[in-house]
Amino acid sequence: MRTRYLASVVTASSVILAAGCGAGTAPEAAPPSPAPAASPIPPVKNPRDVAAMARRPCELLTSQQATGFGFDLPPQELDGLFGTLDCQWRKTTHEQELVRKVDLSMFTNNPTLEVVYSKDHRGLPFFELTEIAGYPAIVTRTNADIAVCDIDIKAAERQSVTVTYQSEEQALKNNPQQSCEVGKRIAAAVLMNLPPKS
Repeated sequence: MRTRYLASVVTASSVILAAGCGAGTAPEAAPPSPAPAASPIPPVKNPRDVAAMARRPCELLTSQQATGFGFDLPPQELDGLFGTLDCQWRKTTHEQELVRKVDLSMFTNNPTLEVVYSKDHRGLPFFELTEIAGYPAIVTRTNADIAVCDIDIKAAERQSVTVTYQSEEQALKNNPQQSCEVGKRIAAAVLMNLPPKS
């Protein structure tokens, strides 16, 4: 039994060896490795330099722009993430403490949009991959009943700006999705105040 087993192994090996040594027979090539999936975030065509403004966030809206959007002056500079600085503009009244505000954050070495896109966003009341002033952006809302909108804009590779707009005004309370339309206009103004990246 053992002899017949060895004979069959030797015979099988000989057939394989002969097949491998046949004239004009090439060994089977390994299948090509799959190409990496293309990023859903398009490349930035005209990059802007977020890093140049990282220590001056409150200069990303001019006084005229800020008052045009209905904010009080001066804005407030705040400590941000990863050693950055943020800026906040607010509008308050005597009757109601907060009417509206916008928070601005900058990231100078982080793939913000790719990270936001990779997260599970199925439970969000609003998620949109779009462009603002020609730059890739993701617009999200985390609560369907509150007029708060987050807008992440990719200004250059690994450089981004996040604009968070919130309104307590009755008009937006009745249509909280409108907060994203106002936020997009603010984000476009902020982008245009970033210097071109050399």
